[in-house]
Parts: sequence; structure tokens; C-alpha cells
Amino acid sequence: MQDIFREIGRSAALLLRQEAEGLTGTEIIRREVSVPAFDPQKDYSAWPAGAPVRDGGQVWVLLQPYNAANYTGRPADLRALWGLCHTTDPDLAKAWVEPLGTSGMYMQGECYSAEDGTVYRALQDNLVHTADAYPAGWEKVQKEGS
Repeated sequence: MQDIFREIGRSAALLLRQEAEGLTGTEIIRREVSVPAFDPQKDYSAWPAGAPVRDGGQVWVLLQPYNAANYTGRPADLRALWGLCHTTDPDLAKAWVEPLGTSGMYMQGECYSAEDGTVYRALQDNLVHTADAYPAGWEKVQKEGS
């Protein structure tokens, strides 16, 4: 039975990998259960751009296929190779990740969850500061059921 579930999970992950390039960050995060964990020894050179991985509580999408065994670091450290997924769904909001240059900037409508659990939605594009640092760029939002 365990083999059957493992195969179902593998099939779901492969399907998501193929579809991911055309999906929004919200759509990918909604299917996070099918997103594989990042493997620092994996050869991602045959993966399509846009394929997602989970790492550090975040979902990252592949920007540039490469062999991870040849690079030291994880997606958060390799921003030229991995892009950060953000969501517009407050219920799926992830913790704040500091943008690096243009990588990971928050766009209008995208949300993050602050350390205290408060969820904020971007009121404009290209935000690189938290709601504490730049309150005019963010609004507090309620999670469904809150």
C-alpha cells in the first residue's frame, strides 16, 4: 500500500513540474503537497524552468536549470537560479523573505505572514520592505475563518 501512495505522490509531483511554468505562485502553493523538497545533490539540469521545490518553509521555482551538486547553497542563496513563489491568498501566506535585487519582490495583491501571524497584502508592485518598514505599501488582511 505504501508503494501505491508513493507512486501517486511521484505522479502528482511530475505533473506539477510539467504544468508549473504556466501557473501562478498561488496555484503552485495550493498544490504544495505535490512539491518535492529541494535536494542539494540533485541534477536539475533536465527540469523545465518554472518547476517548483520546497525549501526553508517556502516554495521556489527553477529559473535556470543546473546541477545542484556543482553549486553550494540552497534556493534562498541561489536567487539567479531560483525564484520565490508568493501567493495572493491570505490563507496560504508564507513568512516574509527578504527580496534580493528584483528577486522575490512582492507585487500588488501578494501576501506574506508576519512573525506574529498577521497577514499583509501588497498595495503596489515592487515592494522590498515589510509592512513595519513601509506601512503605506501594505494592508492587513484577515485569513478566512479568522
